[in-house]
Amino acid sequence: MKISIITISYNNELDIEGTILSVVNQKYNNIEYIIIDGASTDNTIFKINKYKNKISKIVSEPDEGIYDAINKGIKISTGDLVGLIHAGDRLFNDNVISDIANFFINNSELDISYGHDIIVKKNDDPIRVNKSPEYSRNLIERGWMPAHQSIYIKKELFEKHGLYRTDLGGSGDYEFFLRYFYFSKLEIKRIDKFILKFSFGGRSTSNIFRTIRAQKVHANCWKLNGQNPPLFLIPLKLLRKIPQFIRAFKMKLNF
Repeated sequence: MKISIITISYNNELDIEGTILSVVNQKYNNIEYIIIDGASTDNTIFKINKYKNKISKIVSEPDEGIYDAINKGIKISTGDLVGLIHAGDRLFNDNVISDIANFFINNSELDISYGHDIIVKKNDDPIRVNKSPEYSRNLIERGWMPAHQSIYIKKELFEKHGLYRTDLGGSGDYEFFLRYFYFSKLEIKRIDKFILKFSFGGRSTSNIFRTIRAQKVHANCWKLNGQNPPLFLIPLKLLRKIPQFIRAFKMKLNF
């Protein structure tokens, strides 16, 4: 099973190397690693080229934002599965891709998998621990969403269900999630393992006010798919983050 992993980057010279190493050091040997860089103006490309012999495809050119960059990567990918790991973030350990491959092999009917994630400081000190529950469409109505970069999806599905929308600001991943996890009848299962480490301070974690503002767009993502959002969706989505901080505190006590 060939697995395509896509990293998007732009001016990430300080943290791109950690991301690359987390992929190229995987123990699984059938990885197509694709990096889509938005024509960085710092030393990001220099850092990427240090590992060019271990990277399948490198594209560095202007893009129209993160979802346009992701779409570029998906279009040129040739794997059976496609997953994401953004610059600055890292796969959780060297066995992640082997675990995902085996999960799909042992569940032949599977279309999509997802797992757990952890948000860490630079010293890997945990800030939030997101342990995803078993899949249920009802959970989505109550504000649940897995870590987007923990999702691995069969490449063939993109042709039928589409790529990321580029007209929703930073909420293109939520609309994509709704379209694939809620509005399409696909076989989805959780792999009960940690898939990635988010670096605190990245786009996904740096601004709570951006997160709150995004909830209005998230509600509109339901309407774009032909359904009004469930009642209390927005407060439930925000409340779901509280247990993640509690789990991180408990994890620190165990270190």
